[in-house]
Amino acid sequence: MHEQNESQPKAFIKILFALFTALLVVVLGYLCIQIYTIFHRTYKTETAIAYTMSDNITLKGVAVFQAVDVPGSGNLGYVVQDGERVSAGTILAEQYTDDSQGAMRERLDRLDRAILLLTKSENSSGSDLSVLTTQTRTALYNLLDQIDTASYGAIQDAAEDFLLAQNKLQISTGQAAGFGEVLAGLQAERDGIAAQLNGLQTIEADTNGYFVSSESAAPVVRDPTELDAMSPADLQKMINAGETPSNADLAGHIVTGFSWRFYAVCSADLAGRLNGLSRVSISVPGKQEEPLAATVVDVTTDEETGLAKVALECRSINAQVLCLNYEEAEISLHTYQGIRIDRRALHIVNGQRGVYVKYGDLQRFRRITILYEDDTYILVPEGGKVGEDNELRLYDEVIVEGSNLQDGKLL
Repeated sequence: MHEQNESQPKAFIKILFALFTALLVVVLGYLCIQIYTIFHRTYKTETAIAYTMSDNITLKGVAVFQAVDVPGSGNLGYVVQDGERVSAGTILAEQYTDDSQGAMRERLDRLDRAILLLTKSENSSGSDLSVLTTQTRTALYNLLDQIDTASYGAIQDAAEDFLLAQNKLQISTGQAAGFGEVLAGLQAERDGIAAQLNGLQTIEADTNGYFVSSESAAPVVRDPTELDAMSPADLQKMINAGETPSNADLAGHIVTGFSWRFYAVCSADLAGRLNGLSRVSISVPGKQEEPLAATVVDVTTDEETGLAKVALECRSINAQVLCLNYEEAEISLHTYQGIRIDRRALHIVNGQRGVYVKYGDLQRFRRITILYEDDTYILVPEGGKVGEDNELRLYDEVIVEGSNLQDGKLL
């Protein structure tokens, strides 16, 4: 009897221990779930931002310029830049008889830039100190931006702008009295080099226009009327052949017109997207990145072959444009501005397209009206208001990944 009474407390203690253990497991399990939820959220958000999207098509074609040849051969040193506007009589290049003369010309150009920069630096009298400080800071930020974006072609100009602003600030604050002695030394060196280069044979421009050297490009110089008369099939053969004129015995070309044309061949269905359009934009990835305004000159369709010939005209000329020949160009038909969201965020609820957004710890369904969409993003109008057809607003936190989404549900 005594042994039975002792076993009862032991059994009770075992039950309490089991209950405590179970409770501890539940608490620890709950904590683990909460910690996992915090550090491994099952949803992902992106901020709705203002953005511009374009409706683009890609056309394979040829850039055509009205140009004249500039004869010249041998060891040439160019004294004008590609894309520079020249007039008849302008010296385009020098013919070197010695390799050292090319290095001398390069040194002469650097000296001219340095002399010009120091001369401008001394013209800072009367300038407000706050203005000079702002100019220096702005020039420094611009230089850092060019370096950060690897815009190597613009780094030299940005560096010179910074040095100019810094020099003016030093003179204005009395840190430097002037650059007279330095200028005199540079000018003496410059005059000595220029004297050695005197007497070289030069190549001059015979007409007015925009110059491009033979080292940079071999433009497809054709009479536009010849291409206008081509059928889509004939133009396609020309583009596929990709024949480029030889630059042998040529110093370069001078584009005489103020415009150039891009002739392309595509399917009749694709060309149909140009119907009713008079203005588009054209760019060439890797060469002419900035879109340039262009006019739709002609769209000719051949029903037998199902091909269409497209002719665009552009009135912008620069060094990058003058290097174009046979290219794949991006043609922007329409441009849209609005709020951009990821396509993964799109949901259809009760027949209404919309997205879920994060408001505090709640999910909210917001209806949207689509302006434009591609395979990755959707563009919706700005100025959305709750209760209207488009409810999404700028800077809303849009849920792009998540499960069990529901309006009003806790995240």
